[in-house]
Amino acid sequence: MGISRRPAKYSGKSKQDKARDKAAAKAQKRAAKADKKAGKKEEKRDGFVLTVIDGQQQGKEHFYDRTASIGRVEENDIVVIDPGMSRNHARVLVEHGVYLLQDLQSANGTRLNGEPIGTDPEVLRDGDYITFGTTTMQFSVIESLRGEITAETRLDDISAAKVDKTGPHEPGKRGFFRRPLGKLLIVLVVLGVGGGLGLKFLKKKRIIGNTDNSDVPMIYSEDDKFFNAVFGLGKYDRTHPSHVIIRFEYLGGRAELQYGAWGIDKVGEVEVRLNGHRIGQVELTMFRWRYGLKIPLPRDKLYKDKTNQLVFDSKLNPPGTDTWGICYVQILQEAIPPADRKEARQRFLLAKKAWEDREVEPGNMYNALVGFKKARNYLEGLPEKGEFYNEVVDYLNRVDKALTKRFQEGLFSARRAEKVRADKKAARLLLVRAMRFFHKDDFRYRELKRYLDRLSGAR
Repeated sequence: MGISRRPAKYSGKSKQDKARDKAAAKAQKRAAKADKKAGKKEEKRDGFVLTVIDGQQQGKEHFYDRTASIGRVEENDIVVIDPGMSRNHARVLVEHGVYLLQDLQSANGTRLNGEPIGTDPEVLRDGDYITFGTTTMQFSVIESLRGEITAETRLDDISAAKVDKTGPHEPGKRGFFRRPLGKLLIVLVVLGVGGGLGLKFLKKKRIIGNTDNSDVPMIYSEDDKFFNAVFGLGKYDRTHPSHVIIRFEYLGGRAELQYGAWGIDKVGEVEVRLNGHRIGQVELTMFRWRYGLKIPLPRDKLYKDKTNQLVFDSKLNPPGTDTWGICYVQILQEAIPPADRKEARQRFLLAKKAWEDREVEPGNMYNALVGFKKARNYLEGLPEKGEFYNEVVDYLNRVDKALTKRFQEGLFSARRAEKVRADKKAARLLLVRAMRFFHKDDFRYRELKRYLDRLSGAR
């Protein structure tokens, strides 16, 4: 049976107590190393802790040796009162020394690091985030040594940590390059050699940066490399000052261009053309990135038997050098089913219910988006779509804007936590929270996941 306690940061320890604990821990590590060197085998105790980092019980820690069940009824080891929690929601278990997370066929599902999991157990790693409904817990592995722990730490033990460890040299003697004069010589050499190489690199980079690839067509791809590419004339790319050409194949059905943009401060500054026909213009963004911008691709302008060409054309360059940028380019294509007003109505009602329950489970918002899209597609083939079609599209746009807002807020908050507060742990948590609202194939999820992987060192 697990026990609960408040995190250590609420323990109210004095600075002296903390220093004593820290020194004791160092002394224990040295003793363990000495035992290992002497051939003594360390005896380990396995266990884990689930810390509530987001939800009603925020800050609470739950400690267990091998297994723990989570749900909203008292028969579970961890009872969580959450509207998105099932009676018996999930469990953590260990098999062959590996910790696993298993969803117990819960109504709203379980997320691991923002991604939904199935009913098959998923491997847990130290530091992983687990989400049930609106509650998020962090999984941490406990691995402590059994045996006698020194209760007191002498001043000599505290001072020992400050001893200069210079490898095979005798105590008090240091090599030439460890002395101040030697370190100064190293710095001068690095600055001299590195500075020359750096200057050559910058000159080379400047030449590459001035290369104009505007007339070089790019083949559209759904892989991450193309998705994460930025085109235009700005901080991230200076090789497409006048226009960007993207070629793609049309599969039939509904097609839509989705992208992000930056630096558009004049109406009509960047025009969008499909196979030589103007189909729209990039919206005003000023000097901030705007995501989720969309332009429907007219079916009568698309080719099924040959390659299509999409162009983002800056009307100011040349002769100007106006900065602008395009990112997250996606050409979304959907098959159009046979027209069915009854099926459309049913999909619409289910999507509307998910939208109304968006506060119960974050994933409901995206489920609503998918449902409204399906309802719209069942109406696309009707000769007269009527007011019902307009209502569906209105809900669809409303949900999509709400999701984009969640995405931008999550991204901005995470960047502020990382850059301003220098708190990467808080930034990771903010990203995980934002990822709960999206499916894995959505561009917003992919960008949040990319940022999370960077902060986590892609572990």
